[in-house]
Order: sequence, then structure tokens, then C-alpha cells
Amino acid sequence: MLCSATSLTAFVLLCGSAQAQDAAADASEENTIVVTGSITRNPAAATASPVVSITADDLTKRGITTVSDALQSLTANNAGTIPASWSAQGFTTGATAPSLRGFNNAYTLTLFDGMRTAYYPLADDTQRNIVDINSIPSSTVQSIDTLLDGASATYGSDAIAGVVNVITKRQVQGLHLDGSLGISQRGDGGEQRLNASYGYGDLDEQGFNIYASAEYQHNDALYLRDRKGPWSTADQSSICGTAEQGCLTNGIRNGIQADGSYNGFQSTTVNFGQSTQTTIDANGNYVPVYSATTTDVPSGILYNGAYQLLNAGAGCGNLTAQTLTPDQQAVGQNANNGVNTAPSVVCQQDLVNDYRMYTAETTRKGAAVRGTVKVGDNAEAFLALNYYNVKTANSIANSSWAGQTAAGGEQITATNVFLPVYVCANGTSSVDANGNLLATGCNAANGTLNPNNPFASQGQLARLSGMPDQPRRTFTDAKTYRVAAGIHGSFGSGWDYSVGATASKVTLDVKNTGYIYLQGLADAIAQGTYNFVDPSQNSAEANQQIFRDQERRATSKLAQVIGTLSKDVFELPGGMVNVAVAGQYRYESINNPSANAPNEDNPYARYYGINAVSVVGHRDVWSTSYEISVPILDSLRVKADGSYDHYSTGQKAFSPKFEAEFRPIEQVKLRGTFSRGFRAPNLNESFQAPSTGYNSAQINCSQGIYEAFCAAHGSNPAYYAGTYSPGVTSGGNPDLKAERSTSYTFGMVVQPVRNVTVTLDYWRTKITNLITSPNISSEIYEQYYGNNGVVNVPGITVIPGQPDPLNPGALPLLGQIAGTFNNQNAMLGKGIDFSADARFNLTDTITWQTKANASYLIRLEQENDDGTVWRYDGSLGGCSLTSCSGAPRFRLTWQNTLDFNDRASLTLTANYTSGYSSTSADAGGTYKDCAASAAAGQLVSYDNGDAVQCHGPSTFNLDGHGEVKVADQFKLYFDVLNVLDGKPKYDPNAGYGLYQFNPAWQDRLFMGRYMRVGAKVDF
Repeated sequence: MLCSATSLTAFVLLCGSAQAQDAAADASEENTIVVTGSITRNPAAATASPVVSITADDLTKRGITTVSDALQSLTANNAGTIPASWSAQGFTTGATAPSLRGFNNAYTLTLFDGMRTAYYPLADDTQRNIVDINSIPSSTVQSIDTLLDGASATYGSDAIAGVVNVITKRQVQGLHLDGSLGISQRGDGGEQRLNASYGYGDLDEQGFNIYASAEYQHNDALYLRDRKGPWSTADQSSICGTAEQGCLTNGIRNGIQADGSYNGFQSTTVNFGQSTQTTIDANGNYVPVYSATTTDVPSGILYNGAYQLLNAGAGCGNLTAQTLTPDQQAVGQNANNGVNTAPSVVCQQDLVNDYRMYTAETTRKGAAVRGTVKVGDNAEAFLALNYYNVKTANSIANSSWAGQTAAGGEQITATNVFLPVYVCANGTSSVDANGNLLATGCNAANGTLNPNNPFASQGQLARLSGMPDQPRRTFTDAKTYRVAAGIHGSFGSGWDYSVGATASKVTLDVKNTGYIYLQGLADAIAQGTYNFVDPSQNSAEANQQIFRDQERRATSKLAQVIGTLSKDVFELPGGMVNVAVAGQYRYESINNPSANAPNEDNPYARYYGINAVSVVGHRDVWSTSYEISVPILDSLRVKADGSYDHYSTGQKAFSPKFEAEFRPIEQVKLRGTFSRGFRAPNLNESFQAPSTGYNSAQINCSQGIYEAFCAAHGSNPAYYAGTYSPGVTSGGNPDLKAERSTSYTFGMVVQPVRNVTVTLDYWRTKITNLITSPNISSEIYEQYYGNNGVVNVPGITVIPGQPDPLNPGALPLLGQIAGTFNNQNAMLGKGIDFSADARFNLTDTITWQTKANASYLIRLEQENDDGTVWRYDGSLGGCSLTSCSGAPRFRLTWQNTLDFNDRASLTLTANYTSGYSSTSADAGGTYKDCAASAAAGQLVSYDNGDAVQCHGPSTFNLDGHGEVKVADQFKLYFDVLNVLDGKPKYDPNAGYGLYQFNPAWQDRLFMGRYMRVGAKVDF
């Protein structure tokens, strides 16, 4: 029989005996076997590396509808797939990628039918280029193979932690329809799915097959407010400790704290804008108008007077009105003038409850066409085309009128925004040296009194506070186009060959709405074109002036040509020695223009809040590889692989690998591998313009380094209450070296009886020349806050954040830590993987199948150049690797299916992820030292400095699936996800504190019990 592979690539054409976790022997229903991890089709070359295969049937029985959900359940995915929630919050909006072994997603290579595909145009955390794992129609997926070993000797760069190979169907016959509807028990989170496939021809009988497949899936948006709990509101004041510890902050703007106190008017918080009467003293200082003389106001200091609503008659509109007690109103009272900074009624705004989505509204559409044909007696060729489209729409809260243009290039900070007395068509505004946005050019002769300024008739300025009562929204539209073709066969006396080629392109259109455009804001203020008093009366043109829509298109391309040639050269007692060689050429490019590019001609022509990330670059890659398979005995096989890769950007590497399998008895196989690998700097790391990612930190006034800072901002504790988000700005470095890795595995496969297979493997990987962004160390925080903003750390520049509007002369919060990507440090990981697969006939008509996979992370640590070691295993770290998802030590999935004579089945799948220390050594914390991490501001803490939570919770949930065959061509099925309706557990440190729980592990718990019903029709 001619052994046929699902894809004719140089790197996955082995046909031989393989079982799911063992890569030993198991044929698919199409008599097609693909072994991930080899360049040859010789059965003797079956890889000794651990391989986990998830079939399409497994996905169905787990209630899984996307490839990303399948990989999230993979226990070796220790750092978690980018969760769906990052569609609304992350850099790779709409895309998702796995992170094997606790390393970040840059070390997991994703393939489709053994070939690469174009990167997603946006990089995770502005550094890591990923492949969107969902960019192929899931209805065409036959299985997902995950190679849990270093594989640069076969695949080249990026395959350090492992390889995910999505294998599509070789042929489809007849018509197949599948549709389902899903909804949560709470009546939201709706999902609609429909896919259809039709194929004609039989490869074995007719010598050809052609099929087409199309699918559609829509998921409704889910807001954080849709689930009651600490995650649905910015008010965390219900989280309390002892009397000495106190309670967390009520982060609702103008919120009342747990003890009844009021932190003072929050200038970044209130709808409509609020104003305070202001004049200019003889020294040029902008000061409130008081009954006292202006000589009471010290020179150079800005004080704020009594605030009032611009439209007092409209009150708080759709916000919550809060009447302050006299004591609360007196908060912020200034001893020099005796004027309260807060009005008697303030408007409360919950930026989490009102605006923030958990998962974006998402629509997926895909189509695929594939034709396969036998060519003569000894060859087979194919051509495959696929298209995939993902659209997302998400929402977050807006920024205040007083703000700062994005990092990257010259930043303009408007600490205070003033409404002028007069407005006119030629009016202009600019920010002075003290951060005051002031209008000029208009007077009584050429303008009119400003209708937005309630004090204009008195000839006084008004300080504008508050924020727009509308969300910021981002819409993405990603389209993936891919074509692949190839031929494989044999000729002459035992020569086997394959030639494959692929080309792919991803276009990503991004539209941002609701973001403040500083030049538009400045013009609107000076010219009076925007109605701040009643924003609902603004025309579309007036809104567009300030909230100018921003649109851009990013593209990514890849082309690959590969070929292999192999031959059995001589025979040994165990079989034929096979030698194979392969060669490939690959082109990769990304063109991602900045959505908020620095403007040297006009630095005001930029937005608040839109990241300036940008990369434009390309490279060519050439590689050659070999594979020698030596079956010394029936019980002993060895294999040697190697690959030499050369990059046009200057990197080159040789990566060898050695494998051995020994079967002392029929029921036991011992296996082991040793390999060297590499990861070339990706296009962002080489060519990226300075771009900023963000972390989470907290000011603890009880700690010595923060005492002076807190004292300087004492009149406005709202400025630093809760957590804040310092940025890490990284620029590309074309001189980076490739990262290098050393990996080995040792394990065994035990098959005591034919229908039971158990595997156990130990793995260890060390990576050197680690490419990192600027490190966030506790030393930086200590120097910044303990030395009045002065930081002396080599290679690091620290940029202050937006000043406190009530205390503009005080040291601002730390804004950014800036530097370039650089080679330093090393990373070490090691752990154990376990799997078991068994099938038992309970009766003549009932079969029980059980599958279990478990992974234990023994150690994960980063070795720094200064000799320090940051450990991550069993902790929330490294935040720079996993977006603060953490690296839990233990993960387990256990799937059990009862099959009733192929007429019905019931499946229950258990998923468990262990808890972890909340510390993150790379975010300023100390590994598993709660007190030290809290003191450094890495952990959310109470008023006295004690950490609110030292240990993140474990996660457990059950998913159920059932199906019944109503007729031979008709099947009904149902899914009940999160059967026990488990709830997410409080975790304020995970996910940068955006959710108050860990979305990587508790996504289904946040959704709650979820039900799906569907039907399949097969003709």
C-alpha cells in the first residue's frame, strides 16, 4: 500500500506506525498516518519525541469548537493560550496562540499540515510574533498533533518548546452539515455555528478526491458587568482584611470608601466635564478665583477651586449622583484659601461596569477547497486553498480630557485643560511648560463669549475636568489567504521524494473610535465647535473633530518552498537504514504601520491611548537538513537529524538532534532525545519602532520608599489609589543574536495489553542569549521613588507618567521604562508529562474509553546577567512571558466516554489547574516571598502594606457531551460546559489586574454553565 501523508511537506511526511502519545502505530479512518517530527516517510523513522494527538472526534466530545480551545485544554500548555478575553484588551486583538512548557508563545511553532503560515501582523506584548491558531476552518481539521520536544533539527527556528501541527483532512466524501446554537445559563454569551463540507471521489478507488468546506461562527460580546462579583465593578472596597489592614479602594470615580471617607474630586473621572473658576495672577500662575486676594497663592503653584457641573440643570445624566456629607466635601481643603475642592454633589462613574468588555463580539467565517489526485502508480499530488476571516468589536472606558499622547515619539501632556473666555474660528490652543492647555488668538473684537465656560461673562477661565461619557472601541477585520500544493511519490530503485510549496497573506484592518485626538481637542476648545455642556447635542462632524476615527491596515506575508529526497541504503537486523535530505527557502515580511505615529511636524496630531507600535521588515531564510534512521535491532532504533539555517538578517545556526528507542520487552519501550535548537530574532525584535507594553504596580504608602511620594500627593490620594500601569517601551535591535537552546527528554511507553497505553516523560530545556525587553526590577522602582525620579540602571531610561493635576510639581507616577531589545540572561525549564489511554468493553454493547493527560512543571527560571535568578514555576511569573497568566505546576485533563454500540455516547471531561504563588519575580516581586513582593508594589495590598492575596486559586471544571444517532445519516448532540456552574475565584494580581480573576484558567468559570445543542447530517 502506498503510504500517503495529509500534507506533502518536507517536514511531515512520515507514514508509519504511530499512536497518539507514542508516535507508534495507529491508523486513521482514512488509512492515513502523519507523524509530526520527521522529514522522511520511512516507518523506521518514527520519532522518539513525545507527541500528543487530539482527533476531531476528541474535540467534538469535549465540546470544543475552535483550535485555540483545544490547545487551552492541553496540559503541556503550562503558560496558557492567549485567552479570548485578550480580544478586548491585548495587543493581538482577535488572535490566539499557545505557550508550551511555561515558555512564552514565541517558542511554540505553529504549522498547518506541516508548513508554516504568515504571522499575525500584530505582536503579543509588542514583541512576540505569533501565528493565529484559528486561521484555518476548524471543520476541515482531522487532528492536532503537538510535539513536546525541541525540534529545530527538523523545523528550524521557533520550535524550542515544541510544535503544534494542525492536520487537515486528506479527503471528504459526500455531504456533511453541522449546526449548533449555544447560550449561557444566564441567557447571554450566545453562539451560532454552521459548517458544511462536500466532497467527491475516492482516492483508493477512483484516484482522486476534491472537497469544499465552509463555516460560520458568531459569538456575542460579554461584558464584565454581566457577572456579579468583584470583577464587574471598579469598587473593590468590599475586599477587607483585619481592622489594621483596612479595605481596598473603591475605584469608582468619585466613589465613597469602605470607611465612609471620600478621596477627593477625581479630575479624570466625571461625565460632561466639570469646571472651576480660574484667573491669572501677577506672576503668570493660573489660580482659582477666591474671596481672598491672589497674593495668598504662592508663586508657581496651581490650586484648584470649587468645582461645578457645566450643565447643572442636567445633573449627572446617566451617571450616579452622590451627595457628599460636609466632612466628605471638605476633603482636599487647602489651608491657604479655605475653599473646598469638591462640590456638594459629585457624579460617580464605574469604568469597569459601564464600558469594559470581557470578550469581544466575534464573527468567524472560513472556506477551504482541496483536490488530491493519484499520479500514475507511485505519486500523489494535491492543491489546497483556504480563506479565513475573523472580525471583532470591543469596548473599554475612555480617558480623561486632561491626558497624555501615547508613548513613542514626543509626548504631549495636558495636565490641566482650560476653557477660554472667548472662542473664534481662528483660535488655537497649546500646552505650556506647566502642562496647561490654553487657548489664544480670540478676544472681544474677533470672537464670542465661550458658551462652554460658565465664568466667561466674568472674564475668567474655567478648568475642564471629567471625561467623555462614551467608550473607546476597536474593530478588527483579519483575513487570512493561504494556498498550498505539492507532490510526493517514488521513482527508480527505492527513491522517495516530495516537493511542497505554500504562500499565505494576512491582512488586518483596525479601526479605533472614541479616542481623543489632541489636536482636535485643542481646536475644539479654542474655536468653540464642541458642546461640552451637553455632548448629546454635538453633530457627527463635531464629534469627529475630537474623536477622529483612526484606521490602518497591517499585512503579513510568507512564502515557502521545500523538498525532500530519501532512500533505503542497506539493511540491518532491525530493518532498512534510511537516509533523507531536505532543503527549503522561506520569505517572511510584516508591514504594520503605526496607528499613532510620532509626528515631528506637529506633535499634537496624535491620540491619547492608542499604542504607537509599528514594525516594517522582511527576511529570507535558507535551510538544509538531513535525517538518518538506523534500526540496529528490532528492539533498538536510533536516529540523527540536523538542520542548518541562514537568515538574511545575519543569523545562522546548526541544530542537531539524536533520538533512541529501546524495547527490552514487547510491552515496554524506553525512549530519549537530545537536541540543540535556536530562535532567530523575530521581525518585531529586529525592526520594531519603540513600542510600549504595560504591567501593573501599586503604591504602598506604608513602605519607606513611597513615604515622600505619598506626602507630596496627600491632597489627592485618588491620583495613586489602587493599581497603576507602568509601561515598558522596547525598540528593535538589528544586531540581536539568535537564541540557542539545549533540550533532552527521557521516557517510557508501557502497553501491558493492546488496549491500554501509558506514557511517562521527563523533559529539560535551557535557552541562552535570551532576547528580552528592558527588565522591570525592584531596583528601578526603589530608585525612582526613593531618589525623586532619578534612576541609574545601565541601558534603562525612565520616563515619568502624567502629573497629578492637583499637585503638578510633585513627582509623577512612574510612566515608562524604556530601552531596546537585547540579548541577555538564560531560561531553564524542566518537568514531567504523563498520559494514559485505555478502552474496555463493559458489555457487548457498551464501551468505556478513558484518556488522561497530566503535566508537572518542576522548574522554570530566568538567569539574569547580574547573577540573580528569577523563578517562575508555581507562581504568577513571568508576567513578561505569559501576560501574568502564571506558570502553574500541575495540569490535568481526564476524558471518559461511554459508547452505546455506536448509536449514542456520553462524555465527561475533567480539567484541573493547580494554584500558584501570586508573586512575579520579573515584575518587581520576589519568588514566593509575599511580604517582599507586596513591599515592592507587585501585589495588590491593603492600606498597611499587607498583600491581599499571596496565593492564586486552583481551577477545576467539568464539561459534558452527549450525542445520539437518530438515523444513519442524522445525529443530535449537546454540550454542557462547566457542568457544576463553578464561579471564578478572586485573583486581583492575575492578568495585570484587569479582571480580578485569571482569564487563562478560569474563562469557562466566568461564563458559567454553558449549553449548546446541535445536529449533524451526513449523506
